[in-house]
Amino acid sequence: MVKRLLSVATVAAAVSMAGAATAADLIVDAPVEAVTASEPGDWYVSLFAGGVWAPGLEGDYYDNTYDIDTDTGYMLGVAVGTKVFDALRVELELSGGSSGINEVSDPDDVWADFDGSVSTLYLLGNLWYDLDVGGGITPYVGGGVGLGHANIDFTDWNWEVSGTGLAFQIGAGVQFEIASGIALDLGYRYKAMPGLTLEDEDDEPLDVNIGSHVVQAGLTFSF
Repeated sequence: MVKRLLSVATVAAAVSMAGAATAADLIVDAPVEAVTASEPGDWYVSLFAGGVWAPGLEGDYYDNTYDIDTDTGYMLGVAVGTKVFDALRVELELSGGSSGINEVSDPDDVWADFDGSVSTLYLLGNLWYDLDVGGGITPYVGGGVGLGHANIDFTDWNWEVSGTGLAFQIGAGVQFEIASGIALDLGYRYKAMPGLTLEDEDDEPLDVNIGSHVVQAGLTFSF
């Protein structure tokens, strides 16, 4: 009787050990899917701010050409985008900024210490090409086109003009991954509204070429 019990116990132990080994094999051999930080189809939101430097605006008003010098200004914006390929992103950007006017001049006169401002608003569709160099660092280049709105307030002359037209930007930058799904974005943009016609309330036209250099920093949140 004792021998029979020992035999049964031995068989049961052997079966248990075999079952445990099989279960372990199943766990070890189960395929593990690789997880990437960002894949085509992923969406992101970017918030950014920066400084604006304009090389000088030139406006044509009837037979006079005016040079409008501005102070250093600011730019704020938000962009929503997605990856369409491993290295290509498409996004929609809304950004705007303002700079103070410090001087207006024409061939005959100079109005120094001028009081006024230049405000801009951009709605752009952008394409960015990413260069994945590893280590959570991603340089990129690209640009976009869309619509721009500008408003120039010549406060000292009690004159204000505004208008909407074609706008574009080109730029480059680099993203640094600082946490899972969060990247610090440092970049440069050249934003422009060429051949823009601004009008006042009496439809008096001022034709200007608006262009500005923007150095910006922001955070990108992927989800």
